[in-house]
Amino acid sequence: MSKPTIHQKVSLIGSYVLVAAGLFGMLFCFPFLWSANMADLVGAGFPFVGGAILVAGGLLSLTLQANRQAGTNE
Repeated sequence: MSKPTIHQKVSLIGSYVLVAAGLFGMLFCFPFLWSANMADLVGAGFPFVGGAILVAGGLLSLTLQANRQAGTNE
């Protein structure tokens, strides 16, 4: 197996940063989802869903990179 290129390293780091940012956004908004105020629910709901999308995108990217490194994606 060849040595990873700079593009692969940046992509791997970016995937981890994407997952971390999504988790941070979800955890930051989570307490506001328990509010009885509708404005708090809407204000926290959209970023929570956005964080979930970021986590899913980062995990998909990590999965594709792991397949490529293992050589199963030919």
